[in-house]
Amino acid sequence: MPGATGLAGLELAATGAVRDGVRWSYNPWRERPALAMTAAAAALTLCAVIVRLHEPLGVTLALSLAAVATLSPLFVVARCRADEGGVTRGGPGGDRRRSWSTIRRASLTRAGLLVSPATRRHPLDSWRALYLPFPAAGRDELHVEIRALLERHGLAG
Repeated sequence: MPGATGLAGLELAATGAVRDGVRWSYNPWRERPALAMTAAAAALTLCAVIVRLHEPLGVTLALSLAAVATLSPLFVVARCRADEGGVTRGGPGGDRRRSWSTIRRASLTRAGLLVSPATRRHPLDSWRALYLPFPAAGRDELHVEIRALLERHGLAG
């Protein structure tokens, strides 16, 4: 059954149940423009500093790419999906997917969903966990859909 489009581009199943999944996008330029602008300026500044180091071209490109990639979640649009297979966050660098079988902890807040392979907070969460931010518009209905999905997979708490 095709999904109906709700607020802010949310795609919800017509019956309210997550069948094909729920999709949404998070645009930091719309949600938090000052932070997005600051992060983009910081990335550009870091690239300028790296160029001023006068390292070989390959090193300069690698360091610049690392600097931009580190800050990119703060200024790049995220395409998110939660379905019966797991959760996905997509961006310009590709999709990051976590299947329900690898998720041991899920933290659902008003602002988003954090999933992790660790049962408790872990020092490597910044690398292994996946955060899916919620847009302000349609946040409540998205929260309900995600909570129902987490409950079906034994992750609601």
